[in-house]
Amino acid sequence: MAALARKGLEALETGLNLLSAVILFLLMFYVTAEVGMRYLLNRPLPGHLEASELLIVPAVFLALSYVQARRGHVGMDILRDRFREPVRRGVDCVTDSVALATFVIIAWFSWSNTLLSFRMGDVTPTAHFPTWWSKLSVPVGSALLCVRLAMQIAENLATLLARQRTPRWSP
Repeated sequence: MAALARKGLEALETGLNLLSAVILFLLMFYVTAEVGMRYLLNRPLPGHLEASELLIVPAVFLALSYVQARRGHVGMDILRDRFREPVRRGVDCVTDSVALATFVIIAWFSWSNTLLSFRMGDVTPTAHFPTWWSKLSVPVGSALLCVRLAMQIAENLATLLARQRTPRWSP
């Protein structure tokens, strides 16, 4: 069951990471087109700044869990790397627990904000693009990151507990 859940999580993370990459490429082409239209044809694309702002949010938040699965986020490893493996796993449990608590709060409040935005028909000020779809990526990406962090905490704790049960030396 755990292996199936892990495979499902990895597939979802990979799919959302690919979606994030596609969004980044579309954003790159969109901004390039806007610059070309502005400086070559003197006809800027209307709402280009608002569209860019709306697209960057899902590009970041949908990839969070994928990056965490590979431990790719920026971290301060100078001190951590000096410890032995069991201590490193303990440090990882503590830092992952802090991150988990933080992103549970982010997921909770951003979900409330997304629902409010959807219900009231929130749009950008100039181009009148709806904002809820961009805001939705924050609770989705944060919740998926929470699942990943909980899984990593459980794996680290299981390894630490299994290590304590085995004798350090054999007669």
